[in-house]
Formats: sequence, C-alpha cells, structure tokens
Amino acid sequence: MKRVAAWSTVGAVAVAGFGAGYSFGAFDGLSSAFEGMPARASQVVSDADTYTSSANPDTNYGSQPNLQVGGGSAGVQVGYVRFSLSASEVEQPLRLRLPVEQVTHSDLVEITVVNPQWDETRLTAADSPQLGKVMDTQPVRAGDTEVRFDPMRFSAGEVSFAITTPAPAHYMSFRSRESTVDQPSLFADEPAPGATTPSPGTSPAVHGVEASHEDKAGCAVGPNLVPDCGALLGVAPGAHASGSKTTALTRFEQATGRRQDVFHTYHRGQSELFPTADETRTASDPTNPRALFVNWKPTGASWAEIAKGDPTIDAFLDKVGAHVARDFGDRPFFFTVHHEPEDNVNPDPNSGYTASDYAAMYRHVIERLRAAGATHMISVMVYMAYIKWTQEPWHDQLYPGNDVVDWIAWDTYGYSDPGYGNGDFAELVDRVGSHGQSWPGFYRWAAEKFPSKPLMVAEWGVWYSSSSPQHQADVFNGAVAQMAHFPRLKALVYFESSSAEGRDSRVDINSGSLDAYRRFADSRPFSVNLTVPGATK
Repeated sequence: MKRVAAWSTVGAVAVAGFGAGYSFGAFDGLSSAFEGMPARASQVVSDADTYTSSANPDTNYGSQPNLQVGGGSAGVQVGYVRFSLSASEVEQPLRLRLPVEQVTHSDLVEITVVNPQWDETRLTAADSPQLGKVMDTQPVRAGDTEVRFDPMRFSAGEVSFAITTPAPAHYMSFRSRESTVDQPSLFADEPAPGATTPSPGTSPAVHGVEASHEDKAGCAVGPNLVPDCGALLGVAPGAHASGSKTTALTRFEQATGRRQDVFHTYHRGQSELFPTADETRTASDPTNPRALFVNWKPTGASWAEIAKGDPTIDAFLDKVGAHVARDFGDRPFFFTVHHEPEDNVNPDPNSGYTASDYAAMYRHVIERLRAAGATHMISVMVYMAYIKWTQEPWHDQLYPGNDVVDWIAWDTYGYSDPGYGNGDFAELVDRVGSHGQSWPGFYRWAAEKFPSKPLMVAEWGVWYSSSSPQHQADVFNGAVAQMAHFPRLKALVYFESSSAEGRDSRVDINSGSLDAYRRFADSRPFSVNLTVPGATK
C-alpha cells in the first residue's frame, strides 16, 4: 500500500448532470466542479486492481497498466479496485479518483461496492464478485484526465469497488496501480480556509459504504426488498391470456427450472380486493418465498378526481388497506397504480389527465393505502419508457415525489425483426434516442435523476419472429454478461405472453430460446436469497 504526498489536480471532469436535451455532447463546455481546487495533502493508492472481460472469461488482467471498462469487441469489461484503510485515514470522507488513460465517447461511469475478498492475480470474469450498492455515478467525456466521485464515509479495513459503465458499444480505460504515470486513489478534500470539518452525521455529501455480501444462500435482501448484491428475477406469467395466473406461474417455473422472486399480477377497477387469496398463498409459500408485485388501474374517476378524494375510490382504498393489514400481515409487496401513464396523458389543464394530475393521484393512492393499513407496501413508479413520450415537456411532471416512491421502474420490449427495437439486451434496457430524438437511455436517465432509488424493469420481453427465430435466444445469451452494465438494476420482471396484440414473448417457444433463458436465469446476478418476512399470517 502506497501513500503519496502533495499531489495537484491533473485535470478536470464535468460532474454536472446531462445537459439540455440529455445529449452526451452537451458535456462539452461545461465548467468543472473541481477547477481551482487546492492541492490535496495526501492520497491512498490502491493496493490491488484489475479488470475482467466476458469475451475472455478465464483470463486475468491483474498485471496490466490499465483498467478497461465498457463493451465492444472485447465483451463486457468491468474494473475492480481495492484499498486498505487505517483508522486515521477514515476520520473524514474520502473521494475515489480514477486517472483516465483513454475515453473516446462521452458516457457515465459508476462505482459499486463489492466484496473485497478477491485476488488481483487470479480474478476473472468467471469468478468475479457480485455487484452490490452503487455509490456514485459520474459523467466522463473524451479528453478528461480523471474522474472524481462524491465523498464517502469509510470504516477501517479493506474496501473494494467495481467500475462499470452502461456503454455497450465502446470502452473507456483508466490507469491501474501498475501504471508508471498515475494510479487510482482515495483522497480527502482540503477544507476551505476558515471552514470546519463536518461531522459524519451532519455532512450531506457523505455516503455510508455498505458491504456487498454473498454467502452460500445467495445475496440477501434489505429494506424495501432491495438486494444487497445481485438482482431479483420475476415474471408476469400468462399475460393477456385467460386462466389462473398462479397456475401460469407454476408452469413458467417448471419450464424454466427455477422459482421466480417476483410474481407480477394485474388488477383493474374496484370489484376485487388485492392481494387475492391465490396471490396470498403464492406469496406465503415457506419453501418457495416470492414477492408479489400488484399492479392496479382504477376506473370510474379521472386522475384529478382521485387526487381530490373521489368517495368511491377512497372507500375502496380503505377496504384494501384493511384487507392487507388483516390478511397479508407484514409481508412486503410491490405496488404500482396506473403503470405506463404516458399513454393517457392529456395536457389540457381541464382534462383531469395531465401529468401533474397523475403525480397527485399517485400520491393520494399511496398515502391513503398506507394510512389504511398497507404499511409494508413498496411503491413502484412504472414508466412506459417510450422515447416518443420522453420528449414531451410534461414528462418530468409525472413523478409524484421521493417520499411516496420506493423504486423506479420502466417497461421495455425487444423485436426480433430488423427495425425499431431490434437489438441486444443492453439496447432493450437502455434504448437511446434516434432520428432527432435526444435521449440518453432510460437507465442512464434514471441513474442521473433518481440516484437514491433502486431500479427495476417491471416488464420486459423479446417478441418472437419466425423469420428471425434465433434472435430471442441471442438476446438472452447476451444478457448474462450485459447485466454488468446496469448495477442499479435490482429487479428484472419478464412479461410472458402468447398473444399480446398478436405478439409472442414466451421463453419456451422453441428449445433454443428456453435453453438460453435458463442460462440467463441461472447466472450469478440472480442468486438472491429472498426471505420475505411475515409468515405468521
């Protein structure tokens, strides 16, 4: 472990959010938040670092003078860096600094806590640690010489980060500790003249580093069912088809060979209380724990009327809350109201369906259910993620507020025939704008806009086509490695339908697709030990 004294700023990186229009090119000309800052008193240089490549899953790169991160012809590449910290070195917040070797395309870079028990000389993609909590996301652009992340509060001992980017087509390179030019380091900001050092409990810039742990049972889940590492895997089974959804769930699990962590169900109107008896039994199975995701669309009143307290809707919400408290106990469950609202927005101020009306309606429903007894409900804001709607001036007005939203989610689908939406898993999850539409991709947008929220793909699927029968399997196969592009993605829920407006997303439509999906579902990101509390009812 090296300690280096008195180093000066060697470059600037823009740390502001995406520019107007969410264009990566908008980084050009942004002023650096760090320009003019004084030299740092000391830094702690990494004592181990390396990177992995999915294209060469058994190759170790621990002796290389660089850390390659991203995608492209070398597959998905993830960097790893580890530090050993003494008690005196963690008395104040520290920033992680990555010196840039080469960046050819502007994008985001993220640092994620991982278990530090890895060997620099042995680590490969085949045995890499699970990605845990994302601590910070920063933009990086061509020409930058370093990236600095937000201050973090550490404990003495070893700390390790994975370095990732959502960029699927190109890579960025950072200097490693083997570099003779510069090395990754942790450093403390020098206080401004006359300023006092904030205490750990009062500094708004300090983030607590949470350990990413995985044992033989898999990654654990924490508050709001957020996995400590990895991601939940789920399904909306038998969608757009008649029959029992619990029966469809059993069939899907038998076909794919594994239990689903999340069971996504849909309810419409006010005729049936939820969760139903079947749903409750499914979520209460002690040998196969599952988390419900209840999706409800109210009827008979506009968004504006519900927000103002429509008597019929309020009476129903009160019944649901009491039913949850009485019959579902303290089991946590995901919930959303009127998912994909973009399709129904009418910007006319008197329509009752403006984006602001939706936000107010969502808030009213969540607060009413919580007050009526649904205290273990985990609220999910589900966007349609259709680029056409992201361009509308009202798009940001849909958000109800951090206090009534626990998770951010979006729905997205891939097409097997050439044209719009025909791409790999990374394109499906983080589809960017084209033909004049300026949009960075929904993952990038959500990571920037909602840095404190876990992310979920609440519906996804690959529509099968007999003219491109291999495409569905290709997407599933690529997704095994491409999950590493999206460490904030903590749940992924497949939309399984034999006929959704004439389209078929079934994973078992042929043996190639089923085998590929099984490999994806069995991959390490989904080794989560879902223990849902509240088995007393």
